Amino acid sequence: MKVDPCLFYVPASRVDTLLKNVPRDSIALVLDLEDSVPKDAKPTAREQLGTVDLTGTGLTGVSMRINSIETPEGLLDIQTILALGGRIGGLPLRTVLVPKVAAGRDVAIYRSLLAGLDDPPEICSFIETLDAVENAFDIAAASEGLCFGQADLVAEMWAQDENYLAHARSRMCVAASRYGLPVIDTNSFELWDMDLVRAQCEASRQCGFTGKAAIHPKQVDTIVETFSVPPAELDEYRQTIKDYEADERGFAVSKDRVLAPPFVLRARRMLALHDGVARPIR
Repeated sequence: MKVDPCLFYVPASRVDTLLKNVPRDSIALVLDLEDSVPKDAKPTAREQLGTVDLTGTGLTGVSMRINSIETPEGLLDIQTILALGGRIGGLPLRTVLVPKVAAGRDVAIYRSLLAGLDDPPEICSFIETLDAVENAFDIAAASEGLCFGQADLVAEMWAQDENYLAHARSRMCVAASRYGLPVIDTNSFELWDMDLVRAQCEASRQCGFTGKAAIHPKQVDTIVETFSVPPAELDEYRQTIKDYEADERGFAVSKDRVLAPPFVLRARRMLALHDGVARPIR
């Protein structure tokens, strides 16, 4: 799964009217059929997926969050994707974001249902249930990416225990890094104070998240600025590997850095992540 600094959510029921406000750079467009679409509007939203034109967005593909296949709505979402041949608005469906995942077996079911497409989409799983937190490594092993759903997770708890939420976030970030996956933080419900959004983004990045979801155009620039990895940083990783391989000693200390196997391993893993290699590198 490609590393995108920002996943920008647009309700599928309103995508035709919201297209003019969709940011064009450094985002992955997520057409949402789940929480942002009321139940009564879901049939219309699915119909719109067959008529909307996204070719003028400049995007090369789209993502979609569907409803859980434990519900009739989720099964209808899958049927819609299959009926459209995995293409939405003239663009390929690159990633399907699946909610309420409890274990890796759930991911396997989605993958099996979509396997008949000529170009099956990747699966990005939501960690938003108590079971998912416990099974984060199992879920990561079966997925191409992970997303955090804090609001749904808190809904399963008697109180918003910040210690547990910190545990959940750390656990999923470590699981994602174990399998070389992008890991996307939950969206912010703050629409006015961008300093607060920036602080949230910086804390997320420190935890290990590679990007964050956005539900309003105002949030996008701050998210992209925080999570974008400059080309110079990737060049440094490449240079680290090159210098290490050219040094016969396999270990070197200079004024600016220490060149040793752990730092080379990190460089290789970071390059693999940003090249879209969603598997562990040891």
